[in-house]
Amino acid sequence: MGSKHYTDLLLQYKELRQYLLEIEELAAVQERKRIAREIHDSLGNALTSLNIQLQTARKLWHIDPSQAEQFLTEAQKLGSVAIHEVRQSVCALRTNDTQEKSLEELITLVVENFYQTTGILPYTSINLSTPLSIKVVTTIYRIVQESLTNICKYAQATEVEILVNTDFNNVLLVVRDNGKGFSLSQRKTGFGIQGIKERVTALQGNFNIETELGNGCKLTVELPLIELSILEKQTPGSLKESTTKQEIKVENLALKERFIRQCERYLAELIGPIASFLVQKAIKNNPHLSCTELVEILSVEISNPQKAQNFQQKLLSNLN
Repeated sequence: MGSKHYTDLLLQYKELRQYLLEIEELAAVQERKRIAREIHDSLGNALTSLNIQLQTARKLWHIDPSQAEQFLTEAQKLGSVAIHEVRQSVCALRTNDTQEKSLEELITLVVENFYQTTGILPYTSINLSTPLSIKVVTTIYRIVQESLTNICKYAQATEVEILVNTDFNNVLLVVRDNGKGFSLSQRKTGFGIQGIKERVTALQGNFNIETELGNGCKLTVELPLIELSILEKQTPGSLKESTTKQEIKVENLALKERFIRQCERYLAELIGPIASFLVQKAIKNNPHLSCTELVEILSVEISNPQKAQNFQQKLLSNLN
């Protein structure tokens, strides 16, 4: 039995190695796109707000210098925000640390910035009945940030609404404004919308925009709560489980996903960025892997036996 298990591990190891050359290039391309999205969504948002404040101050300078000074003061604050975003982007390239703030805190921050820039306080409703993964939280936050940036640039809106709700399977985000809207058939998709689509596609979600000239815009995003590569198939009997059992299952899936993120982080410290792909590939090949089996498969990727053993012990102790 042990010999067969070891043989299976070696076969999976050889299969993964065949993908290395191709995946290294693909990973580099994906990382460049990710960095571009992060800079556009974070730094781009701060600089857009800064530019609006400076433009307003310039118009008021000869009419009401005291009011213009208020806008310059706000512009100075936004300049500090831009510097902070640059530092965060650089830090993100050097670390795999997860986001510590909750989705509610992140959206509150971007809404406050939008209010300071435009004087419009969006109506916000966030109802989360299920824990969200770090990837889902980051994706929703960045989409809200980009949506508010676009509203600030183009919409000329007076009302904005942000809704986030979850059910057992999905999280739904809606961003709606009463601005001037635009024609989907005529307007070319900008980099911001492209970035939103890429983020949603990466999590195998759905994205939709409803708008027309003079009737505002409604952006809808639906994301699965658990990555499809991690989901376990449900049998007809499992669909009849009680609510209590469903809640336990959600908790177990959330714990499993956190463990997978730990695997990616620890493995990346030893073999680099390819770690994330190797983890997801192992799960895709066998969605029903136990956490212990996953650790055993991943440890084969570590050439140093002592480091491989430490890798196993560290993860399994966290699991216990």
